[in-house]
Amino acid sequence: MRAWARPIHAAFVVAAVAGAAACGADDAAGLPTCVEAIDAAADEIEVAGQLRRLDDALLRCGSYNAYLAALASHPGLIGYSPQTYVELRCAHLTEARYRYSPTCRVANPPTTPPVATAPEVVYAAATLDGRVVELRPSPAVPFTGDVPAVVQDTVDIAVDQGCPGVLAQRDLWAGRAAAEQAGSADIASVYAQHAIHVALWIGCADAELSPTTDPVTTPPTTG
Repeated sequence: MRAWARPIHAAFVVAAVAGAAACGADDAAGLPTCVEAIDAAADEIEVAGQLRRLDDALLRCGSYNAYLAALASHPGLIGYSPQTYVELRCAHLTEARYRYSPTCRVANPPTTPPVATAPEVVYAAATLDGRVVELRPSPAVPFTGDVPAVVQDTVDIAVDQGCPGVLAQRDLWAGRAAAEQAGSADIASVYAQHAIHVALWIGCADAELSPTTDPVTTPPTTG
């Protein structure tokens, strides 16, 4: 498929400068670091909460590279490569404090004219063995919007069928990952791991694959 300190404002009267400076230092000491801000986003379950925290992390990270590095430590969190996510997100932010953060100034410099072509759609996610692979739209990996169709199907199944449906998806794709080779196995492995994530999010018992699991090898249909 994650409580923030409010930004510090500098609207103080001249007579209170000394006291305000002392309070500002105390407040800053309590703010999350760049890494802590991204970690908080990764711990957020709701997508809207994740996005809000990732935006607030723009204010905590002092550079573009620091933001990317912190984001890369949570593979699968955003469904894109860190660079693609930052480019897309910064291009659509309207609040000035975010748009002019160090990260967004690098990703979308104010003087850079609009790009004529849309950024490449890339879905980055973890496999069952913990690797991170990038999936792009293709005949083998049809997309629904910005995510692979199977990923969206699994979320829909969670809503319609609950745990039994999601666990069936997990086993079907895990079986296919074991039976396929190379690239096809990685694709199936991403789908199986995503089903595990969804199962964990909705509180399914035995969401993780056990060493003795003998998954069904018949591939699912994705509509």
